[in-house]
Amino acid sequence: MAAHAYRFVPYYRETLDRLGLRPSDFRTVDDLARLPVLERREIQSAPERFLSSARSAGRRVCFHTGGSTGAPISVYHGLDAILQTAVHGQRYHDVFAPHFPARRRSRETWIFPSAVSNTMRAHRLQLDNTFLAERIVSSRQFLSMLDPPEKNIPLINTFKPDVIHSYGSYLEVLFARLQATGEAFHRPKAVGFGGDGLSDSARRLIMDHFGIPAFSFYSSVEAPSIAFECGEHRGLHINEDIYPLRVVDASGRSLPSGEYGEVVISNLVNRTMVLLNYRLGDLAALLSDPCACGRSLPLMSFPAGRKDDWLELASGEPVHPSLVYPLLRDEEAVLQYQVVQESPLDFHVVLVAKTSCNRPETEARLAAKFGRVFGGEIRFRVSFVSFISRTPSGKVKPVMSMRQNP
Repeated sequence: MAAHAYRFVPYYRETLDRLGLRPSDFRTVDDLARLPVLERREIQSAPERFLSSARSAGRRVCFHTGGSTGAPISVYHGLDAILQTAVHGQRYHDVFAPHFPARRRSRETWIFPSAVSNTMRAHRLQLDNTFLAERIVSSRQFLSMLDPPEKNIPLINTFKPDVIHSYGSYLEVLFARLQATGEAFHRPKAVGFGGDGLSDSARRLIMDHFGIPAFSFYSSVEAPSIAFECGEHRGLHINEDIYPLRVVDASGRSLPSGEYGEVVISNLVNRTMVLLNYRLGDLAALLSDPCACGRSLPLMSFPAGRKDDWLELASGEPVHPSLVYPLLRDEEAVLQYQVVQESPLDFHVVLVAKTSCNRPETEARLAAKFGRVFGGEIRFRVSFVSFISRTPSGKVKPVMSMRQNP
């Protein structure tokens, strides 16, 4: 990939020449850290500098990021990269196999924003006429996250999927409605979620109350099939053979296992638009212990939001958003939440709760928890709502800061 990038991609040829490097200097994935960290704004301002002159325009497909960062970009993938991504993506699908051993292929419902669904359809179109189609392409139903659960539930019941995939935030709303109404529902054998997280209480609702196992996946337009969760539920296995991943601090230095930082990814299969040492903007940590499932792929934590979501103590010290997750994790009546820090002393917590929730007690309990962490002088309020607004890409951000981040 380094040799290809140097020969055919303007950005890397200029960068390596400027740094006095040659493709032969990149022998392992660790050597990719010798490149400058690639920022989203660089791709947004000059995407042509990352396109390979060896690849014709007719052999590439353009996908668009959702724009949740406020800076959407276009990424071009070649057919060969799409095929290889599909093969490695089978690792994620394999975790569902024990739950329906009677047949290898499954019926799957995908509930995503229209842009994501269009990307998936394009991927499938590229696969349909290849030898891989019968092996990895299952029968799929595409539904829109813009439609409320009450519209999608009858469609799911008619299709009868083995697996439902969606954003975690949509599954929270979907299963909360099913519990509240008790309406007829075709129970899938498993659910998969990505895009944004699934709260602990919602995961328990799905797995314990409905008896449906839930698995997370981690992907992006720039690097599909980054990582997937196995049955041990300890974290996500990284597909490091195609998407080696680093976790770095603000200056781009690699952090040790267990320490949260920003995810930097390299795509080693897409030679149409080359992205190496690219800062995704997500927050996560590498995990050092081997997984009991037996897979040798390394582990990472579940993504914990984005770098723009850092909060601030009254002293001005920035703190990781994971500081607030334990404050809401044990609130069994809370199905979904969003913590908004409007200023260092002002917190607004938006909650979607069960009908059984004692609202005054919940608000008082959370106010005390936040006061112990952020200081008793904070101003704290709670709003109970039926749904939480989504970003333009369809995600629900669990933690938001309305101030300018450092």
